[in-house]
Amino acid sequence: MLNSDTPKTFATAVNCMDGRVQTTVMVFAKARFGVDFVDMVTEAGAVANMNEGVFRHVEISVQAHSSQGIVVAAHSECAGNPVSDEEQKEQCRAAAELLKGEWPDLEVIPVWVPLGEDLEILC
Repeated sequence: MLNSDTPKTFATAVNCMDGRVQTTVMVFAKARFGVDFVDMVTEAGAVANMNEGVFRHVEISVQAHSSQGIVVAAHSECAGNPVSDEEQKEQCRAAAELLKGEWPDLEVIPVWVPLGEDLEILC
């Protein structure tokens, strides 16, 4: 267990609130960025809802926790964003570009989480 003197590293994830995808995204972000923790910014159908609140929460993560990178996730069977998988993937890429515009020094990775399958990095 980490004590209060142990340096703690963070990444940020913008993700749907759906509990079925939280662990997958967190595990990916921790491995990808080599961090201890992931600040989860959640919103129903997050990639279709890149609002001021989402950006504010990402900003807090980046500034207060010196986030090492950002993952933007979308997933299949999303009740908060009931559009086709292809449309969600495009929204995810677009959301990642918006975040990259705000934090150009950080790696921002769009990912797709098909339920019951492996996470896919979107190009």
